[in-house]
Amino acid sequence: MFHFATRLFLVLILLSMGGGAPAAVWAAVNDSFTVEVADVGKGADLAALLKGKGYTTVVPAKNMWVTDPQNNCAVWIGKNVPLEMLRAVLPEAMRFNPYLKFFYVVGDRGEKPPQAVDNTVHVGGSIEAALVKKLNIIDQQEMLSALGKATTLEDLHRYLHDKNKPKPEEKPAS
Repeated sequence: MFHFATRLFLVLILLSMGGGAPAAVWAAVNDSFTVEVADVGKGADLAALLKGKGYTTVVPAKNMWVTDPQNNCAVWIGKNVPLEMLRAVLPEAMRFNPYLKFFYVVGDRGEKPPQAVDNTVHVGGSIEAALVKKLNIIDQQEMLSALGKATTLEDLHRYLHDKNKPKPEEKPAS
């Protein structure tokens, strides 16, 4: 099985030869990454749409953390998920779940997630986890703007890191 970098290299070679990359090559690159969609609201419809666009999608079974679109309003972004994939997935995710308001690169605060998480974008994470992590709300239009302005994946990660810096706690009045 080809490593992702090898697949990407092959795609770049094909593109530099003047022709477009065959669908099979694009599919091979997309198969390295997964979009996981919480089974809330229109989650199944989002998964079907993204699958139709060639992305590997998974809708995990419901559990106690999966309740409704308002409570499943976080997006967990694996550190290796390509910028172009995020540009395709996030606008659609926001269209299907207008309550999305927490966006976080998993591992940004030193966590060591399983390696598969690095290649996954999870749409519909729980608000409880976002609040425990003390993430800040990011307006969808601002997120889409940052997504469009980012020239590299590192730019987007830096933006999300800065936006999610914990705010200083207010001291109670004495």
